[in-house]
Amino acid sequence: MDKDRAKICNIVSEMLDNQDKSGIFPTSTAYRKLEHLVESARIEAIGWTHAFCCSSLDRGNDPRLINAPDMLGQANKDLSV
Repeated sequence: MDKDRAKICNIVSEMLDNQDKSGIFPTSTAYRKLEHLVESARIEAIGWTHAFCCSSLDRGNDPRLINAPDMLGQANKDLSV
């Protein structure tokens, strides 16, 4: 979570530090970077979920029987690095 917050803060700070001579902030650039950040997080989460399910199957476990909060907790640990 701290990693995500730092990325968001960097994007917003960059926008606020780069207003043009008329005082207009480059919001379209910031929005594009934020959209890319969200898209990247979705792709990473989908990839993690696929790998988690495949690993479970390789160990002989059925991923459908895994408690969802346990899986989400593990995803949060693994993806927050």
